[in-house]
Amino acid sequence: MLIGLPLLETLNRMGCGGLILTTDGEVSALNERARVLLQRELDLPEEIVTALPETGRAVMKALLSRAETRFRLDAESWVQLSRPGQRALVLQAMPLPQAGLAGPHTVVILIDLDELPPVRPATLEAMFGLTPAEARLAVLLTCGATPSEVARSQGLSVATVRSQLGAIFVKTRTRRQSELVALVARLSILP
Repeated sequence: MLIGLPLLETLNRMGCGGLILTTDGEVSALNERARVLLQRELDLPEEIVTALPETGRAVMKALLSRAETRFRLDAESWVQLSRPGQRALVLQAMPLPQAGLAGPHTVVILIDLDELPPVRPATLEAMFGLTPAEARLAVLLTCGATPSEVARSQGLSVATVRSQLGAIFVKTRTRRQSELVALVARLSILP
């Protein structure tokens, strides 16, 4: 098994793109989220995206050309790529422990600061014993909705939403909405 494939799958679950680069800068593997981000950010035609990782070196060069600072693949580093009207796309390089001179060298993580990692309500139900309605509320709050927006969108009263939120706080051992959102966001890694 290629080194890093479990990491790429984990990054994909977290909503992050991931690529593994070889010592000569070629892309040896990438996850689906990286394909989507690269296609969108570089406006690539489908045939180029389908050809990844074979065309990966040129694609990475095109992406890195948009960085305002130097991006080093031989040391842990990160850069931000500015995007008009959006938050930045962050690229982080993490060198892999090398067994030899050839082969996998660096993992590049792509983080779109405008997107939240997906969290499955079923995971919250199993983890904390939330009801389906409570789990749905926790996910909506994590996505940035306010209790009044949730009430409107779900056809509930604000009092009902606040009551459900109180039950969620007890079950998750949190006290504030911000604490709950942080907790739920950390669980995006789980299937």
